Order: sequence, then structure tokens, then C-alpha cells
Amino acid sequence: MTELSSKSFLSVLTRSGLIEPDRLKTLLSEFQKNAKDEKQKKLSHFLNHLIESDLLTEWHLEKLKAGKYKGFFLGKYKLLRHLGTGGMSSVYLAEHSIMKKRRAIKVLPRKRVSDKSYLERFYREGRAAASLNHKNIVRVYDIDSDGETHYLVMEFVDGLDLYDLVKERGPLSIPETIEYLIGALKGLNHAHQANLVHRDIKPANLLLGKDGVVKLLDMGLALFREEEESLTVAHNEKVIGTADYLAPEQAINSHDVDHRADIYGMGCTLYYCLAGRPPFDEGTLAQRIAMHQSTEPEPIERDDCPQELLQILNAMIQKDPAARYQDCQQVIADLEALQKGQAISEFARKATVSTLPGLKKKRRKPGTEPPQETDGVSEKPPVSKPENSAAPQIQLGEDAEPRVSVSKKELSGLPSAGKKGVRRKNSNNLANIILAIFIVGMLTILMAVLIIVSLVL
Repeated sequence: MTELSSKSFLSVLTRSGLIEPDRLKTLLSEFQKNAKDEKQKKLSHFLNHLIESDLLTEWHLEKLKAGKYKGFFLGKYKLLRHLGTGGMSSVYLAEHSIMKKRRAIKVLPRKRVSDKSYLERFYREGRAAASLNHKNIVRVYDIDSDGETHYLVMEFVDGLDLYDLVKERGPLSIPETIEYLIGALKGLNHAHQANLVHRDIKPANLLLGKDGVVKLLDMGLALFREEEESLTVAHNEKVIGTADYLAPEQAINSHDVDHRADIYGMGCTLYYCLAGRPPFDEGTLAQRIAMHQSTEPEPIERDDCPQELLQILNAMIQKDPAARYQDCQQVIADLEALQKGQAISEFARKATVSTLPGLKKKRRKPGTEPPQETDGVSEKPPVSKPENSAAPQIQLGEDAEPRVSVSKKELSGLPSAGKKGVRRKNSNNLANIILAIFIVGMLTILMAVLIIVSLVL
């Protein structure tokens, strides 16, 4: 795009209101007076001076050069730069025009204003987040509108989310993973105590500030457990969340989940931080959702990862909500015990991934294993099975495949190898296969309908 002439650019800058006209004239006059030669009087040098003086940003400059002078203000806030765009909004860094406080502004696109579902959910996020006050949750200070533009005023966290952090650095160290997870769980526990279920726990919604504090972000899909009717019911939105971190029960019906779905999402986030990938990172959207229903994730094999941390992970990602940790405080207690070198709970030590019939172990295709030399993952030699086990124990991280140890008493309760036992086993497997095919089919149809609707809109 052709850049504007100096005169035209200054005209656009004046009309933008980013710098008051009188002050702009004074700044330009002083700059030209202090310039040592004609070369330094060029517009580009003046603009660099304005950027260095924090009067303009690179984002402002880009828009102004394109001849755009509108959209730099929302209410009392001046937008400084675009931070990102999510599924239902865009986020900007902004500065209060009087207090000079920097905030993050989440803006609902104008094309969504006429959509009652999106607008209600947007204001729902404001109410949900504004009701929470915790150091591990991104604060919401205000929700407002400017004409047809609706926006949230939020705390600005100068840092990186855990998704991008792992993408840049690879799997995180054990101490920092535990520390980050404890902070996130404390924020999540505060939300749960306020009868809020987040429903979209994932690495990208955990912001790590430069002060080392992790904060929980984005209550846009939050569910008030005390409400008689949620938006998911009102608008028939049964599957809400991010597929790679979606609890099995949430894929069936999002409006009927409780806080244990968030614990599952936090467990998948723990897996991501340790392995550098989500539990199921292959296949279509519907296939990945189905894997959360019926497939065991690959073992995490790291020489530096204590078995207790993997047991805590197991207890967080149980397929059956009743077999998971029942609240965040239980997870926090075990992680803090691990930090101090103390024993974790018996519940976590006995947790197994295989809590549903027909569970399958996910296997990677040959040649798709992650590089061992770059992510700190390496194979460990087999270890002996525990001699006295009160329940089947899945030992992640010890062998290439999970190892299961079953006591003689448990063996005696298994079906015999006769024809009756074989028929029962085959019948159960067939039922599970039919159920899995049905779920994948329904999810595929749902995704197709959503795509068609979005294209029509």
C-alpha cells in the first residue's frame, strides 16, 4: 500500500485524536528546530521520535499510514495495540486517558452484536469474572459499550500464556510445572467456591506474568451452577470447550458438567506442560473428542519426572468424574506435598486411567515419535511390578506401554475363559464400538451444521 505524503499523514494523525492538535504542532516545531540537518527533519524521524516518547505505537503508525484515523478510542480508553483475537472477541492493550493505567480491552465484534447468544455470553463473562477477586485470576474491572461496540476492561498481564511458553521452550521443568499448576488451581478453586465452572481450561488460558504468577483467563464459557438455565441450554449448545482439553462428560452435554470437568482440563494442561503436546494430538476434531471418551493417552516418559506427579496426573484425568479428584484443594494438597518431599494421598497413588470398559491405549504411528534429544524425554528400563497391589495400577512413564498389576483375589473375580465369558466380553466390546461410532457420528454432524450456519451467517 502506498504511504501517505507527509502533509496527508499529519492530517490523518490530527483527525485521529491520538495527539491534541496544538501539542502536535508544538512537537513538530521543536523537532524541526532541534534537527541538525535537513535529513533529520524527515517525517520518518519525527514519527520515530513520537514512538520513543510513547505518544504513538507501531500499531498506530501502521493504521495511520493506511489512512485510518478512527477506532483508536473506546470510552475513556486509548487503544495502543492489538493483542490477539479469540473465538468470540478481539483483545487490545489500552490506556486510561486520565489515570494512565494500562488495561486489556476485550471487544465483541460489531457483527456479533445482533447475535443474542454471543452478546449474552459476552456480558455473562463480565459478570462471572467481575465477581472474582483472586491473585491467580485475571481481574475484570468494568463492562461497557460505546455505540454498538461492547467491551470488557480487564487487568493487563504482561507475559506469556503456557501454550506459547511450551511452544517456545519445549516441555517445562518439573519444579516450574508444579508451581504454575498450584497457582492456577488456587485461582480455579476460588472460582469453584463461587459456584462457577470455567469449562475451557487449557494452557492458552493460563497467563504467566513477568512476576512469575500464573493467572486464569477467559471466563467466557463459565457456567453458574446456581442458575436454573444456562446459555448452553437456551441456545442448544451442547459441546462447548476446546477439544484437546475437553472432559469426556463435557463432550456429551456441556451445560450439565460440574467443577470436576475443570479438573480434567487442568490435568490435560499438566500433561501438555510435561510432554510438550496435549494427550491426543492426532486425528480430526471429532476423533480427538472421541479419544477423550475411550482412549488412554500415551505414557509420559521423562527421567526427571517423579512417579508421584504422574499418579497425580492420573487422578486428574480419570474418564469417570466420580473417580477423579473431587475438588481442586485435593490436587493442591498433593502437589504441595510433592514439593515438600512428603507422601501424596493414597487416592492419587491408587488412581488408574482404566476406569471405563473398552478403554484403548493410544499409539503413535511409527516414525512420528517426538525427537528424544530435544525435549528431555527418554525411555526408561522396565521395572518390576509391585508385589502387593490393592487395585490395578497403571504405571505411566516406566515402560513403553502402561503396566497393569492385578492381585490373585482380583483375578478370581474375572470371567472364566469358557464360552459364556467370551460371549460376554465380545458383547461388551461390540456395545462399546457401537457407542463410540455413534458419538463420533453425532459430533461430525454437529460440526458440519456449525460450519454451514457460519457460512450462511
